[in-house]
Amino acid sequence: MLRAVIFIVSGVAMIAFGGWLVLDDRRLVDAQAEVVRVAKADGGDWKSTVRFTTADGEEVTETLPPSDRKPAQGDRVQVSYRPDNPSAAHFPEDGQNLYLWPGIGLGLVVVGVGSIFWLRRRPR
Repeated sequence: MLRAVIFIVSGVAMIAFGGWLVLDDRRLVDAQAEVVRVAKADGGDWKSTVRFTTADGEEVTETLPPSDRKPAQGDRVQVSYRPDNPSAAHFPEDGQNLYLWPGIGLGLVVVGVGSIFWLRRRPR
């Protein structure tokens, strides 16, 4: 019974965390950026340095986190950034998998509730 409660509590926590990630992702702003430089990173990934103008008119040049995407220098690409911290920019498709956490959490809740019903049905 304790395991079932742990599954349910962990699942609810993961659903809440995933909900926070989804809400946080909605605060990101998209911008068109020009690729200034592309360099090889570890593990077959690429580091792209881009230049873009924020919604406030500030010009930002930032190196994005390593990605499997390899644009050419001079390409126009879309980036997502935080309005309060434009240096936290990334390619939109390289963001977190937003529905992974709530999906795992829902699975844990289902396993926890299912195990409670299964334990109650078992003959003693």
